[in-house]
Amino acid sequence: MDSFEMSKMAGAVLAALLLIVATNVIVTAKTASSPTQPVAGYKLPTDTATAEAPAGEAAAKEVAEAPAAAGKDGAAAPAKDAAAPAPAAGGFDAKAVVAMLASAKAEDGAAKFKACAACHQVKKDAPSAVAPNLWGIVNRPKAAQADFATKYSEAMKAKGGEWTYENLALFLHKPKDYVPGTKMVYNGIKDPAEIASVVAYLRTLADAPAPLPN
Repeated sequence: MDSFEMSKMAGAVLAALLLIVATNVIVTAKTASSPTQPVAGYKLPTDTATAEAPAGEAAAKEVAEAPAAAGKDGAAAPAKDAAAPAPAAGGFDAKAVVAMLASAKAEDGAAKFKACAACHQVKKDAPSAVAPNLWGIVNRPKAAQADFATKYSEAMKAKGGEWTYENLALFLHKPKDYVPGTKMVYNGIKDPAEIASVVAYLRTLADAPAPLPN
C-alpha cells in the first residue's frame, strides 16, 4: 500500500472523529439551554418543610394566612364559632296542660285511667293495692297515703311538695324524669291533651274537687 492510500484512510478517520465531536458539542449545548425535564417514573424532590409538616398544621397555616371576610363596613368580620351549641328543642309545658283543664273532659280521662286501675284504687277509704289509693290526690302531700307509707320509694319520700295540677302533669308525662328512682313502672303519656283529661278525672276523686287555677 503506497503513501497516497495511507493518507486517504487517515483523512477519512479524522473526518469521522470531527463529525462525532461536533455532534456531541451541539447536543450538549442544546440540552443545557432547555429547562430540566423530569425523568419518567422519578418523583421530583419537594420542599422539605412543606412535605414533612403535619396535615393539621398545614391547614392551620392556610387559615391563618387567609384574609378575613370583610363585613358591611369593610372591617374584617369575626369568625363564626363552629362549636356553638344548637338551640335547645322545646320541652314539655306543664303549665299549658293546666290551662287545658277547664275544657278537658273527665270522662275521657277515666277511660284513659283504666290502664292505671290495675295498681291504683280510686274509691274513698279503699285500701291501697300495688300502688297508693289516689282518692283526694290533688294537692295532697307526696308520699302521704297512710296505708302505703312503708312502700313508697325513697326517691318519692325525698321529693317533697304537693301533688298540684302542674306536678301531676309532670309526673304523668314522664314519671321517671320527674322522680328519678320512683317505683312507678308506667312510661308516661305524651299527648298533653290526654294528660289534661286524666288530671281532670283525678280532680273528681274528692268530696270537694279542688278549684281550677285562674
